[in-house]
Amino acid sequence: MEDKKSEQNILEKAINYISKLSSSKKEKLMTILKQVNKVQSSNLTTKEKAKEIKRIMWSDQSTNSKLFIGAFLGAVTGLFIFGTGGIGIVALGTGVGVWVWLATAAGGAFISSLIQNYEKKENED
Repeated sequence: MEDKKSEQNILEKAINYISKLSSSKKEKLMTILKQVNKVQSSNLTTKEKAKEIKRIMWSDQSTNSKLFIGAFLGAVTGLFIFGTGGIGIVALGTGVGVWVWLATAAGGAFISSLIQNYEKKENED
């Protein structure tokens, strides 16, 4: 039960992070997350998914986009690894495995849940 509560807390913090972005950045990030979600649901291997997710979220992005996408990934990964105390730490080097994590079932479930809960929150506001 503690794990479920912790996951919900991380999800709420990620939604809060997205909510604080400018309208254009929110729209861009949600578009990217929906593209990632499609890859996660595909029949590609985990390695192929990781490569495609990295392309979508990083390789195909401008420098400005990489700044806020990197901050988002660092915040979310930091929350998963260290809890609320480690948000900035992941950006300093442990983010290498982010693409693989996003390609797994756990990453897929998180992104899917994030999209659904964020859109629900936006519709309520």
